[in-house]
Amino acid sequence: MTASLKGRAPANTVAPDASPEALGDDFADQAYHVIEARIVQVKYPPRHMLSEQQLSHELGISRTPIREALRRLAEDKLIQILPRKGAFVADVEIKQYLHLLDLRHQLELFAATRAAKRQSDQQRQRMEALAEELRAGIGAPDQAVFVYSDKAYKDLMIEACQNPFIGSILAPMHAHSRRFWYYNRDHWSADEAEQAIERHLGVMGAVAKGDEQAVARAVQVLFEYLEGFAHRVLRNEYLI
Repeated sequence: MTASLKGRAPANTVAPDASPEALGDDFADQAYHVIEARIVQVKYPPRHMLSEQQLSHELGISRTPIREALRRLAEDKLIQILPRKGAFVADVEIKQYLHLLDLRHQLELFAATRAAKRQSDQQRQRMEALAEELRAGIGAPDQAVFVYSDKAYKDLMIEACQNPFIGSILAPMHAHSRRFWYYNRDHWSADEAEQAIERHLGVMGAVAKGDEQAVARAVQVLFEYLEGFAHRVLRNEYLI
C-alpha cells in the first residue's frame, strides 16, 4: 500500500510516509499529522514504541517538535506516555470505541447540520470535489485515497460549521474511528469499503446541498453502519 500513498493525498493532508521536505514550516503540527496517519493506518500497530530519536531521524527534524507531537497524540488518547518507559501506541478497545461512537454520533449531527446551513460557496465546491475523490476510491477501496479524502471532508465539515470548539473534540474521534476500521480489516466483507464510502457520500451530498433534513437522515444511516460494523467485530471476537 505504501507506494500507492505518494501523490494521492488531497490538499491539507500529509501522507504517512511523507518526506522531510513535505513537513512545511510548522514542524510540530506536521509531525503530529504524519505520526497520526501512521497510527491510523496501523503502520504503527497497538503497543508499538514510538522513539523520539527514531522519529526525529525518520522525519529529519529535531526532537523538540516530535515531543510536542507526541504530547498532543497522548491528549487524543492515540498513544500512552509511560514515565521512564517511553511512548506507546494505544490499544484498540472495542467497548471504548462503542462509547466513542455514541458521543460522536451526536456531535457529527451537530457539525453536519451547521455546515449545511453555514457553508460558503467555496466550501460547498470543495465538498463536491472531495465527493468525487471518494467516488474514485470506490474503484480501489483499499487504497489510501479513501483515508485522505475521508479526513479532508471531515476537516472541511468542521471548518464549515463555524464553531470554534467542535474541531478539537471531533478530530481525534475521527482518527480513532478510521483506525478502528482499518485495524479490523480482517472483518471486512467483500464490499466493506464500498459500503463505507457510499454512506459517507450520503452525508457529503446532503451537506453540499444545504439540506438539513437530508443531513440528519444521512448521518443516521452512516452511524447505523458504523455501529453495525463494530458489533460485528465484537461478535466475531467472542466466537468460540
